[in-house]
Order: sequence, then C-alpha cells, then structure tokens
Amino acid sequence: MTGPRTPDTAQLLDWLEGRLPAAQAEALAQAVAADARLQAEADWLAEFLQTSAGARLADPPPQVRQAARAAFAAYAHSRRPPGVVSMLRALLISDSWQRLSLAGVRNATLHTAPRQLIYSSELADVALNVQAQRGSQRIDLDGQIFPLDEAEPASFVIQLLRDGVELRLTASDAAGKFSLASLPPDQYHLIIGGDRAEIELGPLDLA
Repeated sequence: MTGPRTPDTAQLLDWLEGRLPAAQAEALAQAVAADARLQAEADWLAEFLQTSAGARLADPPPQVRQAARAAFAAYAHSRRPPGVVSMLRALLISDSWQRLSLAGVRNATLHTAPRQLIYSSELADVALNVQAQRGSQRIDLDGQIFPLDEAEPASFVIQLLRDGVELRLTASDAAGKFSLASLPPDQYHLIIGGDRAEIELGPLDLA
C-alpha cells in the first residue's frame, strides 16, 4: 500500500494562494509542517509570491520583443520532426486593391492606399495588412492567423522567403498576430508553420 503523494510545486502554490478546498488545504498544511524539505520550498514560494506581487515589469522595447520572438521561432522550427508536416497552399480570397480598382480608383491612389489580403486554407485563415512607410521605399507587413481547429494562435512560425531563400523568421503572438517590418519592395512568399501542416502564401508582390 502506498502512502499519500508528496505535494508538488503547483499544489503548494495553490495552497499558498488560497485556491484549495478547506479539507485539502488543512491536509497539505499538516504535510508541510511535518516535512522540512516541503517547509523550505513553501517558504521560498511564499517569499517569491510576496516579492513578485510588488514588482512592476516594464514592457521590453519592440525590437527586443521581436528578436525574442524570432529566436523562439528559430528554436521551434529546429525542433520540428522532419517528414511529418504537410504543405498546404492558401487561396487568396480578398484583395482590397482589387476592390478599389473595380470601383474605378485611379492607379496613383491605389498604390498609396493600405492593402489588405485575406487568405484561406484548411488549417487557418490569414489576414495580411501591407503599408508603405512614409518617406521611405520600405514596406511594413502585419498579419494575423485565425486557426480553424483547436490550434493555439501563438503556436505558428512564420518564414519570409525571397527566391526560395529565408530572409526573416518570427512567431505569432497570443492573438495570432505577427509583424515583418521595413521590407524592400519585391516578390515574396510566406510559409506559416503549425504542428500539423505548413501554409504557403504567395507570391506576394509588395510594391
């Protein structure tokens, strides 16, 4: 017959933060009091909770956040098992410039207006917003991924390719958003990688 299971860190945190039922909290308090190792861990966790409650964490600069996301994306990409992920081709279902052109908007106005592209695939829908930078020939590309299954929006890795060569690598955030800033005008492809498949978008003529 086995004895009671030793509380783990998650249970200790639940106890310290008052999330356990009264009977379970009482039993855990007795276990902690009878075990010097558990008491030491509980004391450390209590001190950590007290310190973190009064700490204010500043948001990192955008370039630091982008670099961190890119580093995570590279790590996630390198850990993906080979030969398991299938490639899906996304279908362009909406182009705001095409709608403006059909409405008779002049070409000069058309190519200075922000552009929105909507793609659809079996794995996810993807919205892209293309915006030329003021006073520059560079282009900002922002996107958002809308999974069609239970995939987490933050679980995607985004590759930007030109002529088959990877230029940028980033990852989506908790809302499925990603950003590729200051791109020179050119033709690109995007590969959006999830756990089950990769989605190819393009060619994207960014001009």
